[in-house]
Amino acid sequence: MLRVIFIQLWNQKRINISVVAELLCVFGLAWYIVDYLFVYAYTCNLPSYRDLSHAWVVGVDLLPEDNPEFRAAENEPQALYDNFLRLVNILSDYPDIEAVGVSSSGSLPATGTYHGQGYYLDDDTINEVGGQIMSLDPKTDYFRVFRHTCNGGKTPVSTQEFDWLQPGIVISRSVEQTLMKNGGSAVGHTLTNGDKKGGGKFKVVGVIDDVKRFDYQRPQNVFYAPMNLTPERDIMTWKYGTSISIRSRATVSKRLFKETFNREMSDRLRIGNFYLKSLTSYDLISDNTAKNFGITTTVRMNVALMLFLLLNIVLCVFGTFWYRIHTRRGEIGLRKAMGATTNSIRNHFFIEGLLLLTVAAAIAILIEIQIVTAYLLDTLGRTDDYPCLPDRTWLRFMITNGITYIILTVVILISILIPARRAAALQPSEALRDE
Repeated sequence: MLRVIFIQLWNQKRINISVVAELLCVFGLAWYIVDYLFVYAYTCNLPSYRDLSHAWVVGVDLLPEDNPEFRAAENEPQALYDNFLRLVNILSDYPDIEAVGVSSSGSLPATGTYHGQGYYLDDDTINEVGGQIMSLDPKTDYFRVFRHTCNGGKTPVSTQEFDWLQPGIVISRSVEQTLMKNGGSAVGHTLTNGDKKGGGKFKVVGVIDDVKRFDYQRPQNVFYAPMNLTPERDIMTWKYGTSISIRSRATVSKRLFKETFNREMSDRLRIGNFYLKSLTSYDLISDNTAKNFGITTTVRMNVALMLFLLLNIVLCVFGTFWYRIHTRRGEIGLRKAMGATTNSIRNHFFIEGLLLLTVAAAIAILIEIQIVTAYLLDTLGRTDDYPCLPDRTWLRFMITNGITYIILTVVILISILIPARRAAALQPSEALRDE
């Protein structure tokens, strides 16, 4: 059967060359699209070991001086400090709140803010590791608010588990792996930040799981450093530089929690010159950040465009093979007249289509190899701090080409199956009229 197919393909070489040329272009374009979607899907599915659901930012503000209720004495440093602590304690006692975390306003997840810092080990001053600094008040439970974990998501962590008085610092798993190139734990080692001669020193007191800044990116290096609340903080820092995050109980719907919280806490949080300004869910913050950073209009648009192009490629291949079978109805009638069965006719065209695809794929892969070796293929979300499968270029190359081949194989088989079955169902005399 194969010998007959090869002879027939050779006899129709002019038509088949055009089909192979079309499949060559289709395969190369489909591979590029599959590669992009593969990396995007892989990266989006990398775990971010924190949970923003049922997490909120409690927006508090200070009364302006022209407000009738403003009291100048309440803006004194000690009064601001005491009143802020009262706010935190009242929130901690609220029955539908699981945890309260105080941090700098630049240390809120999903907001898009980023403050970077480099650290190095005292015994390895060459290997400096950069990452995002998250400043949190260790007396509150920032980690519980966002449900941070360790041991690959198996163990929830609490801010109170760590000894911050050394002063201590908690790092993400990717930081530890970069710092400890020869393996081992970073806990107990001393890190220095900033200027290598005068930077602050911290002892690593814990390692927790990695988190992402954005869903389509890989997890990033993070350093969790203590932020000490003291009366010496100026008014602007209390007003704009300090944030309160809370986690509501999962048993209470977010809509009901927000309504009840605003109704019950507006008066209770009116302390000194502080007042409750807003309650915003991190789900909403995350959506707004994606829009503001163009993630919605850029990454998602790219994905939608890739899927649209892939659909058009599928329809193109489908149409080509459908038409090819339809124009050979006379040949099918002749084969039926000579005793060929419907299955043998269908299998003949299956093998023929796969042979043409294989030839086109082989040529396309040779061209793709030149693209890859010339470093013309970017990797979405790539970072040296978190290597993963998409960075293994040739393994990814084989996977994405395999996926492309499977997709086009399925398309070709479907586009052959339906018209071949319909043509084979005709009576030989009727099919031969096309000859």
